[in-house]
Amino acid sequence: MIRILCLHLAENQASYRYRVEQFLPYWKEYGIDMQPLRITSKSYPEKLSIALRSGEYDYVWLQRKPLSPLFTSIIARNTNLIYDYDDALYAVESYRKTKPKPTQPGSKQTIQRLNMVLKCSSLVFAGSHALSEYASRFNPENTFIIPTAYQKLLEPPSPKATDETVTIGWIGNTGNLYFLSKIDEAAFAIQSRFPDSRFSVMSGKAPEGLKTKWEFVKWSKEGESAWLDSIDIGIMPLEDDEWSRGKCAFKLLQYMAHGKPVVASRVGANIDAVIHGNSGFLAASEKEWEAAFETLVSNPEERLRMGEKSLEHFLSTYEREQVQQRMATILHEHYKQHAYNR
Repeated sequence: MIRILCLHLAENQASYRYRVEQFLPYWKEYGIDMQPLRITSKSYPEKLSIALRSGEYDYVWLQRKPLSPLFTSIIARNTNLIYDYDDALYAVESYRKTKPKPTQPGSKQTIQRLNMVLKCSSLVFAGSHALSEYASRFNPENTFIIPTAYQKLLEPPSPKATDETVTIGWIGNTGNLYFLSKIDEAAFAIQSRFPDSRFSVMSGKAPEGLKTKWEFVKWSKEGESAWLDSIDIGIMPLEDDEWSRGKCAFKLLQYMAHGKPVVASRVGANIDAVIHGNSGFLAASEKEWEAAFETLVSNPEERLRMGEKSLEHFLSTYEREQVQQRMATILHEHYKQHAYNR
């Protein structure tokens, strides 16, 4: 049994829920014993104690948060360090209008810590091609792409009746509401031309300053699945910048798991998640967004067909079991080759 201590972010963070928590009940099936421990709530002496005792485990799995150089170096000397990340911490967030604070993505401190942990890691699990390319500058032999996963539904999603109002949906945190402005003209044009179309957003607050009328549903863990069932089309607009190119297309996985066709910006991991013209559409301009919306809103048979293909692609590539099996294989191969010799 491979013993792993996982140092992670706060439990309410999506990064923790979908890159750590959802796998925990199943690791022993793969010969792995993983113990989660929240690192962000610990004092300096507590972190130092954890680092000094890290040799009690075969691996320490550091999830997203790069630690200080001291803690990183102690852990890397004592055991095998795994670094897992799903955001472009080396880039400034698309929506940030001020200089990032030292602990925020794109700051000098964050980049220095990130680069060090990448160099010191025995394994790097990167959530997208862009993140993998960045990590490979520092650790080319031990970097692997591990997409963010999502648990398949207990029962297959049922297609919605085709004569109902067509709902286009977006789900995400409040910071990412910024990206809705990138498709506002296209969405407003569709809303004006197709009175039976509606736009629904599930988030911490309603979007502001947009021409498009968005119906707001406050996010809750309990209500998320029902909301995903209720929409007909799922969307993920992004900026074509360094921050967005590092994103892991998680919204799309949520829509796909519920059998929804998707429309997404032709950026980063979206390009892999969307089979253009088959499971949905990739768009690089307002004109392309409007055309994709029009095709799906006006053609119920095409919506249903693309939704089926979307679900198929999810199950073959992003479903929890598929992703966890890949991680387990990498871990066991590395353990056989390296861990015995420590």
